[in-house]
Amino acid sequence: MASSVVSEKEGPRDPRAPEEMAAEDDVKQGNAVATEFRESITEALSPRQTLPGFADPRIERASGVELPSWFVDRCRRAYLSVAFDAAAECRVLGVTSTAYGEGKTAVAIGIATAMAIDTKKPTLLVECDFAAPSLHRFLGLDQGRGLSEWLDGDSRLRVVRGAALVPNVFMIPAGTPQSEPARFFYQLVDREVMLGLRETFANVVMDLPPTLNISYGSLAFGLADRLLIVARSGVTLTDDLERSIKSIGKKRVNGIVLNGTDERTPAWLRPLL
Repeated sequence: MASSVVSEKEGPRDPRAPEEMAAEDDVKQGNAVATEFRESITEALSPRQTLPGFADPRIERASGVELPSWFVDRCRRAYLSVAFDAAAECRVLGVTSTAYGEGKTAVAIGIATAMAIDTKKPTLLVECDFAAPSLHRFLGLDQGRGLSEWLDGDSRLRVVRGAALVPNVFMIPAGTPQSEPARFFYQLVDREVMLGLRETFANVVMDLPPTLNISYGSLAFGLADRLLIVARSGVTLTDDLERSIKSIGKKRVNGIVLNGTDERTPAWLRPLL
């Protein structure tokens, strides 16, 4: 009578099919990445003991532009016009434009500020325009490292606190300009970074790249639950706006923010909008 012998070196065979084992490995890897991200966020935000008179060197604070209250209120109306899932524990809103120079980053900052003030919950603005990052200019920071460097494993995650008047808003700059921005969106998806964001923050605003002339739009715009397109009065062409809506998908666009229409905009702020 034949008998099966299991070698002590080999150990017992796993009765599961290879497909089941591979799926479980993928889940474990995804959980590990989400855990890594949460730990990076916690490490960046958790205070640590410092010498009297010295600030925590890990925590940067924005020292740049303070947006006017009327501008923040306009951004508030924009995000309040978006119908989010009432049961969602985290709201993820993407902000884009047809091209550069239409004010999407300023609007993204304004929306994140308004959401943080209104909800009084942790709110994150994450810059995902890896090809031409500009958030550091608004925040008065050196460009330095950012999300792209963290995704590449070259540095720890850089988290910047907002102005002292809004202590519950945080920002992650994109980092240095990248020549292959698409690969970072693949990493954001494959490494399940968004899962970590959703489990850490109540509101997430994503400063996404402009819609036209990019080949990775489906990856970029798929990261957000809802999308707003920023158009600049007297600059954005109607044809370009229609092309943008078509490329994203009409059902996915939840509103258009018309920027640059108020003459009260201070002269020093206009170049940034």
